Amino acid sequence: MLFFLLLILQLLLVVLNLVGLPGNIVSLIFPLIYFFSSKINFWQLLFLICLIAAGEVIEFLLGYYTGKKVGAVKGSFFVSVIFSIVLGIVMAPLFFGVGAIIGTFLGAFIGTFLYEYLVTRDKNLAFERGVASFKGRFMGTFLKVSIGISTVILSGFYIF
Repeated sequence: MLFFLLLILQLLLVVLNLVGLPGNIVSLIFPLIYFFSSKINFWQLLFLICLIAAGEVIEFLLGYYTGKKVGAVKGSFFVSVIFSIVLGIVMAPLFFGVGAIIGTFLGAFIGTFLYEYLVTRDKNLAFERGVASFKGRFMGTFLKVSIGISTVILSGFYIF
């Protein structure tokens, strides 16, 4: 029963990815608990760690390269990440928590749009780059959450 509750907590941490927080990384606590309680072996733990690391890298690369593809400057990527986290947290209370998801993606767009507009003074170009940042953030977050959920499912299979 305890390990079932731990799996649920692990899944809740994975959901934190939707607001821009590193939920998959924090959820690694649980596979470590499973490992030290002899529920999973070293190779299973290593596989889960590699999956989570791959999710982080994929999210970063998708966010970065979708912006680069349309010519976004380096600073806009970092501003979009900051805006994603801030708006995800600020909008979390809205719509029973769904506001966090909206805030995360909206933050990526707004952060990139504002930064690009300040740099280029071209609204159309800034809008295009903001949309690209939004798409990259969306795809990266979707894949990262999918990988996080798969680690929870694999943990459950390994334990039981």
